Amino acid sequence: MANYNSPSEIGVGDVVKYNNIQYTVLTNYIKGQTDAKGHTPKENRTILIKDDDTRTMCQDFTLLEIISQ
Repeated sequence: MANYNSPSEIGVGDVVKYNNIQYTVLTNYIKGQTDAKGHTPKENRTILIKDDDTRTMCQDFTLLEIISQ
């Protein structure tokens, strides 16, 4: 399996493994990029969701292992 090279590569709906648990990418915030609601994050962070609707946040994109994009 591979890891992301940049937070810009992460797409909503990507299936990833984080801490040996499979998640789907729900939202990806990239430092300095303003989203549609006007929010500009000061750091990269990715919101992940499991099949049971449990959510978690990853702030280090290099820890995300790509399962499918």
